[in-house]
Amino acid sequence: MRDDAADRLLRDYLTATADAEVEQHLTSILEEVAKPIIRPIVLSALRGPATAEDADDLVSEALIHLLRRLRGLRGDAAATIEDLRGYIATCAYNCCHERLRERYPARNRLRNHLRYLFSHHPKLALWSLPDCRHVCGLREWVGQEPASADRLEELKLPARSDPAAEDRAQIAGLVMATLTHVGRPLDLDKVIDAIARMIHLEQHRVELAAANEVDRGAGPDSALELRMTLRDLWDDIRKLVPRQRTALLLNLRDTHGREILSLLPHTRTASITDIADAMEMPIAEFATLWNELPLGDAAIARIIGASPQQVIKLRRLARERLRRLTRRREQPATVRKHQKLAPESPSAIQGAKKPGGSTAQ
Repeated sequence: MRDDAADRLLRDYLTATADAEVEQHLTSILEEVAKPIIRPIVLSALRGPATAEDADDLVSEALIHLLRRLRGLRGDAAATIEDLRGYIATCAYNCCHERLRERYPARNRLRNHLRYLFSHHPKLALWSLPDCRHVCGLREWVGQEPASADRLEELKLPARSDPAAEDRAQIAGLVMATLTHVGRPLDLDKVIDAIARMIHLEQHRVELAAANEVDRGAGPDSALELRMTLRDLWDDIRKLVPRQRTALLLNLRDTHGREILSLLPHTRTASITDIADAMEMPIAEFATLWNELPLGDAAIARIIGASPQQVIKLRRLARERLRRLTRRREQPATVRKHQKLAPESPSAIQGAKKPGGSTAQ
């Protein structure tokens, strides 16, 4: 294990004995080491086609993957991470490449072709910098710092339109011409951006149906209807008080009792971070619960500091308010405009009562 600050933090985390100390070291790893590495990688890899929402989701996914791995290390003496920074960077790149593969197939095809070209061509090379960025160029340039992206933004080379990135001969020629023009190594992601621009790469996002929840025979209208329904549901859930939101979300099921909270990030309705924020729960804590969803009433009660009976009542009140919000939304606009609706009852808004008469919120 290398002796740098990140690896020392990892050692401190693995050797800690008190629960509070364990959580303190874990938070330090996520906030001080992981986030500063993951976010720049995600923003660089997704800079071309993706949205800010894509980037936020991927940062959350990478942090959750890392958190699970770190917690697993404490229960497995044989498992090790020799280079924490390298592992975090690899995790971030894997998340990015998986998202690109699923949602931006043409760009992913171009990326894979360029990686293969730089790795196998006798005159080219692909290497990594200490900050885990991938750099490419001529073989004799290995070890040099990459050139500024400004040199690429001004570059215009004649190229045929290739929206699917299938003309490998043209792409190889454009790479050689680009390197000759710049005369120095370049960040791989910046080369991808430049080639994509030259060949008019198709970079529209491919929308995916919610995993296993949209019938395979359903047409695009069905998938769109599901997304619209979930968006309405999420908007209404955010109008609940925090304890009602938590009691509902951690136990969210469909009519068959199956967990459906994961549909929100799968359909781009809400990110994992959005869900954690709605429950006023740290993302690290929420990540530890993800594979256990939906939770039972006793587990939720421990999280929010209530009794199981109070959790049941909070969830019932939440569902009642959601039904009222749904009926109100479905009313014709003219009715909503002219009809004076009764205000919510105090119990519906505030939730269940704690023992002794205090409000359970």
